[in-house]
Formats: sequence, C-alpha cells, structure tokens
Amino acid sequence: MTLKSVIQLFSYSIILFSACDSGKIYENNVALLSEGWRRADRVRFEVEIADTLQPCNVYINVRNNIHFKNMDFWLFVDVQLPTGRVVRDTVKIMLADHRGKWLGHGLGSKFDSRLVYRKNLRFPVSGKYVFEYEQAMRDEPLTGIEDIGLRIEKYKTK
Repeated sequence: MTLKSVIQLFSYSIILFSACDSGKIYENNVALLSEGWRRADRVRFEVEIADTLQPCNVYINVRNNIHFKNMDFWLFVDVQLPTGRVVRDTVKIMLADHRGKWLGHGLGSKFDSRLVYRKNLRFPVSGKYVFEYEQAMRDEPLTGIEDIGLRIEKYKTK
C-alpha cells in the first residue's frame, strides 16, 4: 500500500467515525483504582451546557470485570446545577441476570454497560453542570468496577 493510500484510508476512517457519533455532546470515562473504589473517592464530571432547548439523553457508563460479586450496582448521583442547587439520586444498575450472566457487552473478563439515567431531558439553564458519583455498595472498597463514566447525547426522535 502506498503512503497516499494509507493517508486516504486514515482520512476516510476519521470522517466515518466522527459521523457515527454526531449526537454526542459530552462523554468521559474515568478509570478507578485497581485496589477498589472507596465511598470517599467521588468521581466528578463537569459539563458546560449552552443549549437549553435541545433535549438530551444522559447515560451512566460502567465497565466491570468478572470479579464483581453482585448482580447489581448501586450509585449515588449528585447533580449540581449552575444555580448551585444540588439534586441527589440513588441509581440501581443491573450488571448480571439472576443466573449470573453479564448483561453488558464485552469479551473475556470485561463488560461495558450503559444505563439511561435521564431520557429526553432539557437542561433548565445554561452553564456548568457538575455530576458526582459515589459508590453506594456495602463493600469497602468496592472491587470489580474498573471504569465509570458519563455520556450526554442529543435525543433522537424516531
């Protein structure tokens, strides 16, 4: 393959991959410590929202490994609005069915799951929103969760 062909293939790949995720407003995933996730170790995401008319879907991303001991995963989610108001939710994320089969997508020992946290949401005011996650499980530290993330994308009507 010539250098020109490689450059063209690379350029087409970039265009293709960027077009596939055109609805993404924000996405970030944070790797957790291999020793486990302590309750005091809150994970923070800061998102600047400018468009209050665009409806959005908000997702929580989770990557677990086969050493996670439970079917479900509980999470406290605090959302601080630009006005300073904080809203707290308790979220249950199912990672396995009752037979122990992992529900996420993955190969080998790692599985990715995405939970719809809010669907068709319009942010009430523009500005900086802060999302903070705190693990709400009894295990201290919690092991088996490798990454946790936040994704916000444009809501698509069918």
